[in-house]
Amino acid sequence: MFLRLVEASVRNDDTQKVEYVYGEIIIPVLENTRGCIFAGLLKNLEQPKQYISFTIWESENAASDYVESGTFEKNVDQVRPLLEDSTEWKIQLSRDNMIEYSPVSNNPVVKSYPVEEEENPITDEVSRGSSHLRIISFKVKEGARKEFSEIFNSDILPELKAVEGCKYAFLVDNSDNDGEMLSISIWDSMDHVNQYEEEGIAEEFMNMVSHTLGDLYQWKMALDNQTSSNTFTSQDIGIDKYTLITGKKFRQ
Repeated sequence: MFLRLVEASVRNDDTQKVEYVYGEIIIPVLENTRGCIFAGLLKNLEQPKQYISFTIWESENAASDYVESGTFEKNVDQVRPLLEDSTEWKIQLSRDNMIEYSPVSNNPVVKSYPVEEEENPITDEVSRGSSHLRIISFKVKEGARKEFSEIFNSDILPELKAVEGCKYAFLVDNSDNDGEMLSISIWDSMDHVNQYEEEGIAEEFMNMVSHTLGDLYQWKMALDNQTSSNTFTSQDIGIDKYTLITGKKFRQ
């Protein structure tokens, strides 16, 4: 299995338009694209202009064929007029040594990952009704990837899937990129997510793998325990929450 996350920021006035385009134009295209198992549009609950196209593929080759065929770029063109203008500018010298300023293209950010899971990472139930996603980014220290995966898959995942309101959960291995591992869980409601966090279950799971995380994270935790201030590092655990605006499972 192979997962693609395409992130983009949409202009305030165009959020409804992008949701319509994704549901009525992009999903039908993906449904007829070889190897695409599921497609869904996620909206960040804390940053409502931030969206993610969440697709799952039979293989990395199927995802690559989709990109190389030009279909991905055509889908991006459908929403490009709705995206926020970039705030970044490129500065360069012209041939006559004059400084030129030009805006950087605000293309969506694409992230791709192999999925560490069984044959059906998205169930039919996820595609129906309301769903919310909780995505956690871990930075695992060098040499600890296997131990992290074993603990997560053997000890955490079965318990997480049994938590009230959790529809599904799986682990994504991006360890070739600074040791990143992603935990993705899909929920009936944000009330269930909040309950899961407030009851301390999420913290218990975190403690089970904390010793496998990067040295900067270990240093941060030790420092934060000694002082009242919070320290921020490049290995901090990132937790994002999304609602599934629209989604469809295409095939087994």
